[in-house]
Amino acid sequence: MRNTPHEEAARSALLRRVAPTLRHHLAGEFQPLGMMAALMERRLQQSDLTGLREHCTSLGQLSRQAAERSMALMNWVAPRALADVAVEAGLAECVSLLATGLRFRGFALIHEAGPLSAKVPGHALRSVLPAAILQLSDSSPGPADLHLRAQPSGAQVSIEIRRVLADRVNENLMPADYRPLQWADVCVLAEAESIVLQQSGSSVQLLMPLKN
Repeated sequence: MRNTPHEEAARSALLRRVAPTLRHHLAGEFQPLGMMAALMERRLQQSDLTGLREHCTSLGQLSRQAAERSMALMNWVAPRALADVAVEAGLAECVSLLATGLRFRGFALIHEAGPLSAKVPGHALRSVLPAAILQLSDSSPGPADLHLRAQPSGAQVSIEIRRVLADRVNENLMPADYRPLQWADVCVLAEAESIVLQQSGSSVQLLMPLKN
């Protein structure tokens, strides 16, 4: 089924917002490879074949890890169909992706969810949860802590983001890299992914279906 114009606009806005941090994470994956290559060049100059073999082995391992992590990051741009993710791992992934950028804008993303191995649709989690987190930060009157919690609720999992204003200097609140995300954007994405949204003051709750 073709996406509606509103859904396309919301997905485009979300992607524009996470693109800078995706670029940062991708670049970081390849920094160890450059360092290892420099060490191998030094071993060659020293004719240290034993050390060179060890570094070749390490370089192969680092290359495989970089490729795997880069492919995982690309799931944010072009997700694989029907890929599910464990709730705990999916939440940790979102926090890892968003925390640094939010911190530069005056927000602390605090992961308080316990271990949850049950799985949810990965594409849904990667679109609606970041959108809700960014919308809460964009609509905040000042610096804040964003508390992330999750717990099972029957055949669903309840994920809550609660915004608590923090006593930090307002000058640290940097503008967003792209247009602010609106609550309508979050609602459009949630409807497209069959996620129930509940908003109460400065808190947002996502109800996501668990996968067998």
